[in-house]
This record gives sequence, C-alpha cells and structure tokens, in this order.
Amino acid sequence: MSRSLRRTLAIRFAATMGAGLVVAAAAAYAVALGPAAGMHRELLLVLAGVVVVGTGATLVGAWWLGGSAVRPVYEITEQATRIEAGTLGQRIVAHAETGEYRGLVAVLNRMLERIDAAFKNQRRLTADVSHELRSPLTALRGEIEVALRAERSPGDYQRVLRSSLEEIDRLTAMSEDLLLITRAAAGLLGARGELTDVNALIRRELEEMRDRIEEKALVLRTELDPGLGSVALDPGLTRRLIEELLDNAVKFTPPGGLVVVATTAAGGDMRLAVENSGPPLADDEVAHLFEPFYRADQARTRGTGTGLGLAVAAAVTSLHDGSIRAVNVPSGGVRLECMLVGLSQARHAA
Repeated sequence: MSRSLRRTLAIRFAATMGAGLVVAAAAAYAVALGPAAGMHRELLLVLAGVVVVGTGATLVGAWWLGGSAVRPVYEITEQATRIEAGTLGQRIVAHAETGEYRGLVAVLNRMLERIDAAFKNQRRLTADVSHELRSPLTALRGEIEVALRAERSPGDYQRVLRSSLEEIDRLTAMSEDLLLITRAAAGLLGARGELTDVNALIRRELEEMRDRIEEKALVLRTELDPGLGSVALDPGLTRRLIEELLDNAVKFTPPGGLVVVATTAAGGDMRLAVENSGPPLADDEVAHLFEPFYRADQARTRGTGTGLGLAVAAAVTSLHDGSIRAVNVPSGGVRLECMLVGLSQARHAA
C-alpha cells in the first residue's frame, strides 16, 4: 500500500510537470515560429528534448521525494505488524520529522496503551473470577463428598443442603453482579429514566438493614435533602447503588461507630454521600477501590461478600453519566461520594 502511494505520487507529479513543460514548449514554439520560420524544425526537436529530459528528471525527483514522504509509513507498518497480544507493551518509534507523522505515532501509541490496559484488566479479572469461584465450589464439593461417605440422618442431609444452598446463592449473586458490570462496560446495558424518590429508597434500605446496624450498635445520621423530590433515574439500578454503598458502610464501620448518609439536590441531578468512621484508606487503595474483587483489607474481609459491591456501584454511576469517588474524612473514616445525572424518560435499557 505504501509503495503504491509512492508510485502514485511520483507519476502524478511527473505527469503534471510534463504537461506544464509541453504547454510551455508549445507556447515558445508558437512565438518563435514567425520570425525564425527556417529554424522551426530544430527548435521543435530542442523543445521536445527539453520536455522529455525535464519529465524524466521530475519523475526521478518525485520518486525520491515520494519515498522520503512515505518512509515513516514503512516504519510504522513494519513495527505495528510485530505487535501482538503478548507484546502490547511495545511502542512504535518512527523517525519522522513532520508534525503530522509524529502526531500519528502518538495517537497509535496511546491506542496501544489503552489496548494494553484493557488486556491486563481482562487477564486480572479472569484470574480473580477463577480464584473467587474456587472457594464456593470447593466448599460445595467437600460437603457433598463428606455427606456421601456414610449414611446420614435426615437432619444431617438438611444441614448439608442448606449449606450448599448458601454457596449456590453466593455464586448466583456473583454471576449477576459480574453480568451487570460487564454489560455496563460493553455498552449493552442502559438506564431507564423514571421519576424516583431517592430519599424514600434510602429510608427503605436502612429499615431493612436495621438489625445489622443495631447488632453493631452503630450511630446512624441521615442528612436527606427534603428539596430533592423525585429525580429521573433508573429505580432498580439506583436501589442497587444505595444497597451497595450502605452495605459497605455498615460492614467497615467498627462497633459503636458512625454512619452518615446524605443527599443533595443539584438541579435535575443529585449527589449521594455515605460516610463511615472506619479506618482510612491508603492512596493505592483509593486508586483500586472500585475495581472488581478488590478488597482494601484482605485479612478482615476474607470470605465475606463477593468483592463486587463497589464495582457494581461504579457501574451504576457510569450508567447515569455520573461519577463516584472515595475520600478520607479528616476527622477519621471514609466517605463515598457519587453524582447521578438525571436521565431523559425516553432513554431505555438495552
């Protein structure tokens, strides 16, 4: 493709120059024909020679010029063909002096960085899924094998079945969360805008979590904006967001600690903040907090939940064209802040 571009540039340039020389020679011949009628044949030969030599020289020069112009394309093509799935860490280096080619190389390298990051995330997610699935599957297999080694009483069988059902429920929840996250990231899931009373959803979720809150003797403070009213959000996804944020706050708040839930109206949008008085997060923990299966405190959270709660919250926020972040509270604790953009009611889920 590069060679044909070079040849095309050279031929077109030479043809243009040749046509120009022919026109110039014809004009010169017409002017000289009158006063020097006896020399018209010699003059015609000289002008024809000028056209041929000039066109040939132009072709050679245009071939060299075209080669220098497309040389960076050769380098880019040659290097790009060597980059494969296992060598995405390589970058394209082209000896280009023009801003256009340097800009092209920069764009291609940024694209490679994004592809490399996506591949790394995909590999990490695959490894995390395999690891997370191993524990409940191993527990299921172990309990069933133990139950089958000898005759058991009906009560023993019921205990095994109940334990197996718990592991199956965990696997089901993990599968549903992963499906939501991956479909949202792939653009296969949309949010449907319906007027939603967010404050009412929060009160309902807090009521359902009352036993957990009382068990840990947590102090609950709600700062729900009465002027928020109803916002055009996806009610099902918004409920999931509230559920995950409150579950995270209750889980990581120490006994007797404080949980603060606040909403703020922002035009047709809304802000939701959930704060807990648990331990602060390190900078590297904040950077990865919303990634699937990431747990800030591996020792304390081992075996609890699916590790997908905040990743689900981030996916729901992105579906509402919003943002979510975690900040350490100066007085102690962590606050999760998210902004949800009101949706048009004509926007439907995919």
